[in-house]
Amino acid sequence: MGTWQRVDDTIDVAMERTNHIMAERAGVERGCQVLDVGSGYGASARFLAEQYGCWVTGVNISPRENELAVERNESADLDDRVEIRYGDFHELPFDDRRFDVVWTQESLLHAADKSQVIDECYRVLQPGGRFVLSDLLVRSSLPDVERQAIYERVRSPGMWDLDEYAEAAKDAGFKLEATEDWPENVAPTYQSVLDQLLEQREVLEGPVPKEQLESTIGALQLWVDSAKAGKISHGFIVARRPTS
Repeated sequence: MGTWQRVDDTIDVAMERTNHIMAERAGVERGCQVLDVGSGYGASARFLAEQYGCWVTGVNISPRENELAVERNESADLDDRVEIRYGDFHELPFDDRRFDVVWTQESLLHAADKSQVIDECYRVLQPGGRFVLSDLLVRSSLPDVERQAIYERVRSPGMWDLDEYAEAAKDAGFKLEATEDWPENVAPTYQSVLDQLLEQREVLEGPVPKEQLESTIGALQLWVDSAKAGKISHGFIVARRPTS
């Protein structure tokens, strides 16, 4: 997700701004150990290692995404600072109290049991360390029929609102430092993705089946419209594991 401040922001600028906000609020610094939960293609992990001089371990359940992440780490000469591990974030493959910062960015929306994932994040975090979360939210008041259409876009088993994440973090044992709702970020982010897809439509119509392309365009437009209608938001949480 991008954090948008100017009308002429590009999505790359907006996404980098989000990364800086998360990193600075979480206290990421040179030499610290960061776990990126649901690391995807490793873009955030590489950003943190390059910009903040930290050591990053990414954990992700997709072998293909992990393979590409490793290739891109090597191409960026960051494979000595970024490690990619296969694993399910419901059962993180790490010892207790291993990391200084646990970072998760638009990944928990895919979790079948979000509370269990947050419990695992608490377990692997050192006392005094911070948990930082950015995720897409669906308003808890939204009817089920509308929720299901939104879930379909990202193949989510279910999405939470900000207060549900906050309660789960407290139940895990975290002390909340920030819970912030950023609804203004969603529509411009997805509009930018949609615009780029439409610009490349003729190129994509060959290798991508027409039905799949049309379905994706429709789903992205639904998310833009839902965000403008206040049904979807962008949530941010920073929480600390107590030292005792």
